[in-house]
Amino acid sequence: MTAAHAEAVRRYYDRNTAAFDRLGQGGASIHRAVWAPGVTTRPEAFHHVDELILAALPDDVAEPAVVDLGCGLGASLMYLAGRAPIRGEGLTISPRQAEGATRLLARAGLAGRVRCREGNFLDVPADLHGRADVAFSIEAFLHSPDAGGYFREAARVLRPGGRLLVCDDFRTPAAAAPDLPPRQARRLAEFRDGWRVGSLLTVEQVRAAAAGAGLDLARDTDLTPHLELRRPRDRFIAALVTAGRPLRPRGEYWRMLSGGDALQWCLLGGLLQYRFLEFRRAR
Repeated sequence: MTAAHAEAVRRYYDRNTAAFDRLGQGGASIHRAVWAPGVTTRPEAFHHVDELILAALPDDVAEPAVVDLGCGLGASLMYLAGRAPIRGEGLTISPRQAEGATRLLARAGLAGRVRCREGNFLDVPADLHGRADVAFSIEAFLHSPDAGGYFREAARVLRPGGRLLVCDDFRTPAAAAPDLPPRQARRLAEFRDGWRVGSLLTVEQVRAAAAGAGLDLARDTDLTPHLELRRPRDRFIAALVTAGRPLRPRGEYWRMLSGGDALQWCLLGGLLQYRFLEFRRAR
């Protein structure tokens, strides 16, 4: 990331992670619940994407090496480590998240198998190069202002034949049009600003960027229909954002609320989709 954008993302998570943890319903998991077919409980919904990652672990490796590029509080790595004999590494741009993840891992008795540390996934530490059987990013890729750089670094982390899993928001082709109606353009801009978005691409643009790093798109699953959108809390936030917009309030927390409301509006309006992508590095 550029220094300015990296600092903005770092500040965003340093200031908002406590609120995400407090207001969310997934414990240390600060990503979204996915009510896919077969999911019957809220914990299952919060860990559905983790289950997709779990299913992608290689069967022929006794202790798969897993790297989380944008690990947050390490919840996904902890979930995986509780269900498979993985060796996990996580990188987060936020020192507060790294500290929190370290405490949670120690409390769970996983400090010997899983480590989370501060780091930039556009400049992955050399000790992770060529190590991972599986690397993944959940709601982290879009913070990168350099999609090509993200995939180059992810490819460096993977062993030949390894898999990269990315779950995030992507533009639909309709949202990529240069002549979007003003309201749609404004809501996309609010999302980008509020959530510190660096790359907001279509799947085809992402496919091309990954191919340039030697990663082939092997799977593309649209999870948007299984999201919880416009819950009572979300409707309250939408009303609050609408009422407050003429006052032009400032502050990280307000921008985060406004960005989250814009994200839901864009998902409901078909401008964005929440997708799970699997890439494979050539052997």
